[in-house]
Amino acid sequence: MDNTVGSLPMNHRNDPVTTESRRMGRNRLVKTSYYTPVSAQKEIVRNIPEYITGYVDGEGCFTVTFNLEAKALLGWELRPSFSVSQNEDRRQVLDIIRKYFECGYIRRDYADKTVKFEIRDHRELKEKVIPHFEKFPLLSKKQKDFELFRVICSIIDQGEHLKKDGFIKILNLAYAMNGSGKRKRTKEEIIKSLNITQMMI
Repeated sequence: MDNTVGSLPMNHRNDPVTTESRRMGRNRLVKTSYYTPVSAQKEIVRNIPEYITGYVDGEGCFTVTFNLEAKALLGWELRPSFSVSQNEDRRQVLDIIRKYFECGYIRRDYADKTVKFEIRDHRELKEKVIPHFEKFPLLSKKQKDFELFRVICSIIDQGEHLKKDGFIKILNLAYAMNGSGKRKRTKEEIIKSLNITQMMI
């Protein structure tokens, strides 16, 4: 007894990962079936973490921003963040990354006309982002940025960022990251501002 239907085995007819298409031959309609083994599907899922690390190697960024904030103890707010940018027509990749980390948000970046996935919450950085890149290290020079970023988050965990010495230590580490990145203010300008703030307290 023939256990196939066309080129597709009977036991695979109802498999959810089987896709079928029809194309027009010279004189007749030809049915073509494509079958993706379930084992291959599992392989793809298993490699998602490594795929994300590779993607971040090219399109990701670890950074710390510094903004004037009158209510802050030292007059400045510092905020570590992890982000991945992409053109809008490739936004699906950002959706995959967001689903994987189960946190963060996707927004438009009007500065460079891209969409950006970003995580800024310190607890989420500590519990999800840092453990991921410890387990699946980056292969480019961005690994150094990550290592500095991890140290900065550790200093914040200890509350040292609320003290002048700890803040300056973070400032020096942050300005050693993303060598090609542009900053609105130099380290010296921020440190000078800290000195003025300290005199006013």
